[in-house]
Amino acid sequence: MTGDRILDRTLAWRVASAAEAAAGIGPGKTVAFSGFAGSGRPKAVPEALGLVREWPEGVDVRHSRVAQHAASGFYGALDVAVVEVAAILPNGLLVPGSSVGNNQTWLDVADAVILEVNSWHPRGFEGFHDIHHGSQLPPARAPIQLTTPMQRIGDPFLLVDPAKVVAVVETDRPDRGSPPRVIDDESRAIAELVVDFLRHEVRHGRLHHSLLPLHAGAGPVADAVLTGLQDAEFEHLTAYTDTVRDGLLDLLDSGKLIGVSATSFGLSEAGARRFNDDVHHYKGRVLLRTQDISNHPEVIRRLGLIAIDSMAEADIHGNVNALGGSGDFASNAHLNVFAAPSTAERGTISRIVPFVGHVDHTAHDVQVIITEQGVADLRGISPAARARRIIDRCAHPDFRAQLTDLVDSAQLTR
Repeated sequence: MTGDRILDRTLAWRVASAAEAAAGIGPGKTVAFSGFAGSGRPKAVPEALGLVREWPEGVDVRHSRVAQHAASGFYGALDVAVVEVAAILPNGLLVPGSSVGNNQTWLDVADAVILEVNSWHPRGFEGFHDIHHGSQLPPARAPIQLTTPMQRIGDPFLLVDPAKVVAVVETDRPDRGSPPRVIDDESRAIAELVVDFLRHEVRHGRLHHSLLPLHAGAGPVADAVLTGLQDAEFEHLTAYTDTVRDGLLDLLDSGKLIGVSATSFGLSEAGARRFNDDVHHYKGRVLLRTQDISNHPEVIRRLGLIAIDSMAEADIHGNVNALGGSGDFASNAHLNVFAAPSTAERGTISRIVPFVGHVDHTAHDVQVIITEQGVADLRGISPAARARRIIDRCAHPDFRAQLTDLVDSAQLTR
């Protein structure tokens, strides 16, 4: 594989086995791995290391902030970065693979770097990426000059100081694919309500026929929404999101979607094969960026996204316990929608609750909640009206009386 994937002579001399590379990482070292949503993660070196501590471990933070926090030293020193790439060019430039994430930050900050060159990634990946190298730490941060979803503001390659590279490991192994899409009747019903709500916004002049750039999160409901858009009347759509899912490939293939910007793929095994087998078909229509740009609040606010995310539960105040990395998108989107079935555990547990167990999005940010029961548009109404609307339109009938009693009791005790 060295012949067509590792083209820099200096780094070609540093080819080593995964065991040899891992042996150079001593006890107590802090290690950062590449990868996002299961894509672009190194395969061989982590296995050779056994149990390791990833950096940062257990940090619950908005995705857009991790690179800045790391570069600011919030997580301490980074000893080693293990980064998967598709190829190393003759001048030492790195062709990224199926995710960009925070890879450039890891390469910049780490004292030592191990590169995994994975030939499973198509060699045609060159040119699919936009690596922004201009971010500075406060107070030197400058505006992000990005005004359309598919605009390029960086370079196609990752940069690394060759002196930092202590080993290059060759692999040929697939990403861990996302689960295959399973869209049940309940998710399909919710998706129909979401699409109908978008139609409603168009009819009232708040959206145009091409909508606005889309972010669709993970989960069966979001997958069902993407499938629903396939059959809807909207045309010339764009997406600005964090992961490219199978449904977005469907929309690209049909011509409904003209381009998608993300930081990573989040494809099923079948979806990854489909992309890899026809990689040149998607060139110019799929763009992978650094995570701090794909999730950047400034960019999301400027582009005016429609964010559609799944949720674990919502409460009668409008707070949401969400799934995945929806925070950057929902908090800054022009319009956000949280969707899920009204119940869980075969109808025995309500997803509309008195107060969520974990607040990912406060009621100040949540605009629309949708379940298979209906649509609660929470824009421009009081907290008391918000509670009534969520119960009446989104809660399952089996739980409405109990939730209504809670609201009535709270108002009586004020």
